[in-house]
Amino acid sequence: MEAHWWCCVLGLLCSMPAQVILSSSTVSQQPSSISTMTVNSSVEITCSSSGPNPKGFSLYRRFSGNWAIAFLSLKNGQVEKTTIAAEYAGRISVSPDPQRSGGCGFTLRLSLLGLHDTDLYYCSWSYFRADTNVAGKLSSNGTVIIVREGGPQAQCDHLTSDFIYIALSVTAFTVVLLLLIVALIVRCRRFKMNFRPARRAPPPRPGRPPHACPRQTLQHCPYLITSVDGLDFRGIL
Repeated sequence: MEAHWWCCVLGLLCSMPAQVILSSSTVSQQPSSISTMTVNSSVEITCSSSGPNPKGFSLYRRFSGNWAIAFLSLKNGQVEKTTIAAEYAGRISVSPDPQRSGGCGFTLRLSLLGLHDTDLYYCSWSYFRADTNVAGKLSSNGTVIIVREGGPQAQCDHLTSDFIYIALSVTAFTVVLLLLIVALIVRCRRFKMNFRPARRAPPPRPGRPPHACPRQTLQHCPYLITSVDGLDFRGIL
């Protein structure tokens, strides 16, 4: 692609003026300067000649082998046969130039341009002089066509679409985050309403202290108790 750019610059330096004058015939081509196009776009090249009864007309690419991509066989100014290179089949349409009052002219429309179509295109007219039996050609200086990925407007549209995509992504993330926060808040409130703290168990009661007074037991004696007291009859009973 860089080689094409240098070739296009050299083509500009060699394409002044836009008309070639030979004897009494002149040929011209429009547009006569650089045309910057985008991929898959179309461009029109109009070629005209003031010479009478040209025998043929061709459109050439100069810096890609200098080969003809379209050839028109003419008879009395009318197209008799059209030949288009296989690489451009279905991408070139040819129509007479309706604005041409004298001489002959055609408009070629190149469609579906690609990056490989960047080049200098020029028209060549074939003549045959019956008085001298000499065939000759007249060629215009050409038009430089540069095909790019996209123009400023396409870049702006691309940036706008990227900005919209980013904005939508941020908005979606924010909405999802808010929904999660709301769900957590609702869940916490429900848990707080259903939560009942456990009652603390009372401490165990201390054991009862042992009885301070010893328990008296009744002792039975197997023998009689005698007393010196004559009035005590417990021993008798």
